[in-house]
Amino acid sequence: MKYQILLLPIIIMFFAACSVKPLEPVQYELNKEEISFVNQIKPILDNRCVSCHSCYNSPCQLKLSSYEGLKRGASKEDIYANRLSASDPTRLFVDAINEKQWREKDFYSVTQDLENTNESIMMQYLFQKIENPEIIGKYSPEKDELSCVQDKDELEEYFEDNPHKGMPYGFPALKKEEYNLLMTWLKQGANSDIEKIKTPTKEDFLISKFESFFNKKDIKYKVSARYIYEHLFLAHISFDDNSENFYELVRSRTPRGQKVEVIPTRFPYDEIKEPFYYRFQKIKSTIVHKTHMVYKMNGNRLQRYKDLFIKPKWDIQPYLATYDKNVVANALKVFEQIPAKTRYEFLLDDIHYIIMTFIRGPVCKGQIALNVIQDHFWVMFLDPKYDASLFDRYFLHDNIENLSVPNQLGDNPNILKTFKILDNYDLAKQYNKNKSDVYKKYYPNGLPLKALWKGNSFDKTKNDSMLTIYRHFDSASVHKGALGDIPKTLWLIDYPLLERIYYSLVAGFDVFGNTPHQLLVRKHMDRLRIEGESNFLEFLPKSSRKEYFNSWYQGWLASYLSVYNPSELKSNISYDSSNYKEEFVYKAFDYLKIKKDPINFLGKNYKQSAIKKEYKTKKEIEETLKTLTLANSSEFVRQFTDSESNLGYLRIKMNNKQDLVYTVLVNRWHNNVALLFDEESRLDSSKDRFNFIEGFVGSYPNVFIEVKQDDLSDFFDLLKNYQDTPNHLQRILKYSINRANKDFWDKYDWFDKEFKKQDKLNYGIFDLNRYISEAIN
Repeated sequence: MKYQILLLPIIIMFFAACSVKPLEPVQYELNKEEISFVNQIKPILDNRCVSCHSCYNSPCQLKLSSYEGLKRGASKEDIYANRLSASDPTRLFVDAINEKQWREKDFYSVTQDLENTNESIMMQYLFQKIENPEIIGKYSPEKDELSCVQDKDELEEYFEDNPHKGMPYGFPALKKEEYNLLMTWLKQGANSDIEKIKTPTKEDFLISKFESFFNKKDIKYKVSARYIYEHLFLAHISFDDNSENFYELVRSRTPRGQKVEVIPTRFPYDEIKEPFYYRFQKIKSTIVHKTHMVYKMNGNRLQRYKDLFIKPKWDIQPYLATYDKNVVANALKVFEQIPAKTRYEFLLDDIHYIIMTFIRGPVCKGQIALNVIQDHFWVMFLDPKYDASLFDRYFLHDNIENLSVPNQLGDNPNILKTFKILDNYDLAKQYNKNKSDVYKKYYPNGLPLKALWKGNSFDKTKNDSMLTIYRHFDSASVHKGALGDIPKTLWLIDYPLLERIYYSLVAGFDVFGNTPHQLLVRKHMDRLRIEGESNFLEFLPKSSRKEYFNSWYQGWLASYLSVYNPSELKSNISYDSSNYKEEFVYKAFDYLKIKKDPINFLGKNYKQSAIKKEYKTKKEIEETLKTLTLANSSEFVRQFTDSESNLGYLRIKMNNKQDLVYTVLVNRWHNNVALLFDEESRLDSSKDRFNFIEGFVGSYPNVFIEVKQDDLSDFFDLLKNYQDTPNHLQRILKYSINRANKDFWDKYDWFDKEFKKQDKLNYGIFDLNRYISEAIN
């Protein structure tokens, strides 16, 4: 009995320690008027919530970029989790169309009252931020162990451990009036007053013309429409530059004149056995930059389709293309009947869009595709007149098997087959040999400089003969022209390579696929990257190619895994120095009429300039920015990348009230990008470089920076001479906008509005999921 009496307090203490503090009733000032979702609530969601909740990487799959996404709610399933079996897709507007269907897919409401309360999950998250506004520690929504709470008990446990993690997550709370509006609207039932918006006459007229073209019964039209659709299914289509309306091309059960009913398929090339129609559907969600890839359609475009696909006589009698699952991901086989020249020219017409889809496509979180590329490189294209795959009538046909893509195994390949494919380099070797032979046949003296594509013949204003790719750790951006200094590597893309990259990374990539599927895509891109680099090396003297290639793949394992087979073709370019890559760049710039980057291209005889005591002009500012691009010019570069950052937006507040905006990039130096894991061990920070690009680059800013004109000398001195000391950290905090800064949202709003002012057509909301994680109060 004595032991029982002693044990009783221990038991009571144990359960008291394990008890969880109940949720406090939410408090807010009730707004007595009826709240409008369109006019009052949506702007709050767009400006404060969509920056984190808008894609597959939205915490708990909660997408707040549309009313439909809000009502769909949240899910506990992690889309990016490793899995042996593919999961069911959960694409908003596609895989379910009402709340009932989403509940059957285990999505739960965040707006309905929790059991035995008068408050929803969303109300509690907003209230917790008001009650505990301090921002302490680190916040990284894509890496944090977030609890996707589904009921009252889970919510109580979460806030017991994380009282300071209300919403907005890791950023300052909403303003009082925003908070009260949102809470009142939720209390009123979270209703919508969205009305059906009539399509503007100009846009509707063009839509009718294009839908007529895509849905013609003639086989030639059917095959052409399918090919175009498979390349445009991700496009945000604009029919009017001055409109803020964007549309997507879909396959619908219903013809024109009826409401669009999207037929969901996992891949754009999956067969639909019932009758369907190509339709244009207005995009309802708020436009976010990371998925905003604009493709223009107008009268000229429609005529271009007819000139490319319909008017030419096809060498092969048109027939309905196969949907055989064993080959459907290989467009080189499926669309063999369409002249290869037609297909390549169609892709080149909007090559900036096509390349963008590689890294801003269905993934949203691009590490799968992006740790396979350098931080900075340029891409050129083989002119159709010189691409042997277009005019040799047997080359593509005879190499179809060699040109297969692993996506043909679908979204659920088994592990044994995956590793067998990864070990098989025979097809790639055979293709390289056959390609070398055919080019030797047509170009015994090698390809001349004029084999480089000079740019768009459909629209000569596009300036797209050379593109720049910047990688920002696990996102990337594509830009027209040659930005930056001469990169470590360059690519030359021909038609077979372009088509295979597209079907591997875009049309055939499934974010819901199993881990072997994603591994196959990643490793296949290793081979395609090497192919692009090898194409470029063909323009350099034969004796130098292997040495250049080996310098890009340092380390015994990288050189073992990176199979390079240089051709026996000579170079058809005369060189006057032994610095062949640099000399080639200058020749290519002259031939393609490429302008050098005024800030970041250093040139042969560049001499750095000293930091001035004061700055009066934009030219003076950019002279110093140029000096700061020198390799390893500052310890600050390392400090920036150590915080997992390499992308910032810099606002310079000039005394004349005219602001200057630059993107600050850090190009990290990789000794090689041949391996999947342990990327840190292959970085060389002594070769890292700043780049400064006027305007906005990228979708995921890591930091906002604001500097007054009179403080530029101090700011530039800090960048150049930074040391990891408390004093220098304090100086940096004067200019950088930390996530705990009480004025954070005002600063964010300025950059957002400025981006829209600079580029209305391509504007979209930035993503803040990767903002510098540490909060400093």
